[in-house]
Amino acid sequence: MSASSDNEAPERNDSAEIKNLRDLPEHENIVEHFYDPDDQAVPEKPVREKTPFSLVGNIIFLLTIAILAGISWLVYNSWQPQETSSLPGFRQKDNAPDIPKIVKQAVARDASVSFSEEDINRYLASSLQPKQHGALAIFATNPAVGVRLHGGKEKPDGSIGEGYMEIIIERYTGVDSRQTISLFLTPFQSMDPHNYMAVQTRFEFYNDKTLPGGIHVGGTIGALSVPQGYMIFLLPAFENLLQACFPLIHMVEESGMGLHISDGRLNLTPPQKRTL
Repeated sequence: MSASSDNEAPERNDSAEIKNLRDLPEHENIVEHFYDPDDQAVPEKPVREKTPFSLVGNIIFLLTIAILAGISWLVYNSWQPQETSSLPGFRQKDNAPDIPKIVKQAVARDASVSFSEEDINRYLASSLQPKQHGALAIFATNPAVGVRLHGGKEKPDGSIGEGYMEIIIERYTGVDSRQTISLFLTPFQSMDPHNYMAVQTRFEFYNDKTLPGGIHVGGTIGALSVPQGYMIFLLPAFENLLQACFPLIHMVEESGMGLHISDGRLNLTPPQKRTL
């Protein structure tokens, strides 16, 4: 006799009893509840943001600052006028000597003659009427011309170099904005060895100073020294002065007189009294 069916446990239908986990509603989906793809992903390395202060950027920045500082320094020094209040005879027309007449008399008497800075500056103040040309003509007022005489310096071999003169133009470009420019002139003479007569006189546009690289200094703009080559741009400002000096220079050259510049004095000596 077979066992009673009442004592047998009912057969389990796993396929019926167990629900498909993936068929559960979203809020009951166990797979999605315990597995998040974003949590399982490998974390990415942080990317370093690029900043403008890189090595090349820093170098360019420093170069720019250096260039701007250099330009500012040049502009500042070019507008710092040199002191002319202590220049003897500058802007003083009274008691001005007639230098061409004095030189002519000295040539006729075969005599030496010497002029001080005050003599030359008083003569320039009374005989020259400088005018401003170019773009600054409508702004510049009350121009004046003066001369400084610099003696030659001792060279390494013990000899004394040639002295030079500094021609200064002072002008005002505002109510009280004073500006100065200057041109250096160094005289050179070719002497006849037999009678010590100057057979040729020429002037070079520089002094005895040099800039880095051996470049001659041709003049100044304010307190700024200017290389010799750039003085070509300033020559129009000295045109009237040079034209006024040409007759006097020609007279000295024709007479054969020796020309020597010392500190504060311009000396002219006749040929027979010229010493080498």
